[in-house]
Amino acid sequence: MSDHLTLAVELDRLAADAARIAAKLRRLDEVAYVSESCLTVSQAATICGVTDQAIYNWIEDSARMRRPIAEKRANVWIIDTLRLFAYLEKHRGGPSAKALAEARLKEYWPIWSQK
Repeated sequence: MSDHLTLAVELDRLAADAARIAAKLRRLDEVAYVSESCLTVSQAATICGVTDQAIYNWIEDSARMRRPIAEKRANVWIIDTLRLFAYLEKHRGGPSAKALAEARLKEYWPIWSQK
């Protein structure tokens, strides 16, 4: 095979791998359990007692402050639990809001971790 053909084959393989990984990441929003330190938008909204849209707004707000609470992976937001709690405490209700969210996470975690 020529160098160009070999490169094309390798690029096709990499593109297929990237597509497969992206598909798995897109499904994360449907999966209740991501990991102990990560939440979906829906999970974050549940533990914070707000709408999904409020979480999206908080993601934008925290990014503007250069303290992002989430990362976008293949069109799915993955929210860092510790950063979310810090954001809540500092910008959305203080220590009581953080404590309430932590309590809700403890309440819902056994359910989410079973799925």
